[in-house]
Amino acid sequence: MKNIPPKTVRQNQWEGFPNHVWDKKDKKKVTMLYNMFEEKKSFFLQAYFHRNGYKYRNLGGHTKSHFLHGREWATRMQCNPVYFTLGGLVEALHKIEKEEGLSKKEIVEKFIFLGGGGQCGPCRYGMYPEEYLKVANAAGFEGFRILIFNSDIIQDPPMPKNAAFRFSIWFKIHFALTFILADFFHIAECAIRPYAKDKDAAMETIKECEKKVLDAFKSRLFIFKLPIALRRAGKIIAKIERENKKIPLIFITGEIFANLAHGDPNYNLRRFIADEGCEALPGLMTNRGIYEGWSKNYRWYEHMKYAPNDKRKKYCKNYIRRQRFSYEFIKKLYYILDHFFKQKQFGGKGEIHDLEELSKMGHDYYHTSIFGGEGNLEIAEAIHYRDKIDGFISVKPFGCMPSSGVSDGVQRKIVAMYPNLNFLSIETSGDNEVSILSRVSMMLFKAKQKLKSKKE
Repeated sequence: MKNIPPKTVRQNQWEGFPNHVWDKKDKKKVTMLYNMFEEKKSFFLQAYFHRNGYKYRNLGGHTKSHFLHGREWATRMQCNPVYFTLGGLVEALHKIEKEEGLSKKEIVEKFIFLGGGGQCGPCRYGMYPEEYLKVANAAGFEGFRILIFNSDIIQDPPMPKNAAFRFSIWFKIHFALTFILADFFHIAECAIRPYAKDKDAAMETIKECEKKVLDAFKSRLFIFKLPIALRRAGKIIAKIERENKKIPLIFITGEIFANLAHGDPNYNLRRFIADEGCEALPGLMTNRGIYEGWSKNYRWYEHMKYAPNDKRKKYCKNYIRRQRFSYEFIKKLYYILDHFFKQKQFGGKGEIHDLEELSKMGHDYYHTSIFGGEGNLEIAEAIHYRDKIDGFISVKPFGCMPSSGVSDGVQRKIVAMYPNLNFLSIETSGDNEVSILSRVSMMLFKAKQKLKSKKE
């Protein structure tokens, strides 16, 4: 790997990099670059930009090329979600410069990047916003601007009044719709791929359904058109020819990016499992979104208990009320849309977690208020699914401390308690695919043997 010195160096490292406001008067002059760490979520999010008159460019799902660019330009010794997300940005900027003949200054003026995170440090999907700015400036795009989406319903600090793009409640509702729709088609792929008589034709059918649902979502009348499109898509997917066979069922959990990126960042893990003759339970961003809000409220109840005065206690109550409305709204929205999609008709297994019940299961082994990774949810999932599945995989990025504490530490206790749990912990680093998938293959072999012994 070449050691390329950065083109922009701050004399005082504590100053940070400027991130100027994208002004309303420049709305039509600027193109928004974005990707939401998983291809289907980026695919459906374009409907919001389309309807609201923004120029946008979907950078798609993250690839191995993004990882290599990120490792070249980002801060050393960070986990691979940082490399994938930052690498996707810097690769896109260099590609625009090369293919469209624009200077770096013109690119800074004509493009802005929308990303997620900012609330949980440089690891996982929520890397520091400063790291985005550092990479863009180091690559020579001095003054490049970013927009960072915070999953919290309270935006802090609030967006300036003259901002061309605002993280409004309306945008957040659309964001929830986006990842629910993406989850539905991920559920369809997990349910169909291992059983399809013609796998390529089946995947093409699912992609065609995605496009039709996106067209309905782009319409200003999407409230009426989207349910109709989902109903049609569900019926079409249900008609895909499948083999009637009993195969092992595999559950995957772990750190959000490594678990839910569904592509190169986790070595296409669920597709690999399907092609090896097993069915992977779908990984749902909807579950993660609900868990984010629920876990915040769990901690805010403790804040309220120790509030120093009535004013702080009132703030805690309001925060909890709004956060509860947020995650209950997402849950309700999921069930309403599934009423039209009807995932059960093609064997979909998109289960929404009962977080109250699961948190109790894992509490004695990993305290519910400890935040990071999946928290005690991963422990609870192992206990909950121990007799329902044939294999359990915990996946995390290289060096992820919260996930390592759970999957390499506490889970040893759970496996000792439930020896029938076929458990595997894997650590993704972005470039050890053969090694990781060979370990997964061994686990799948054990899952097939386990299923065979059940039949006998």
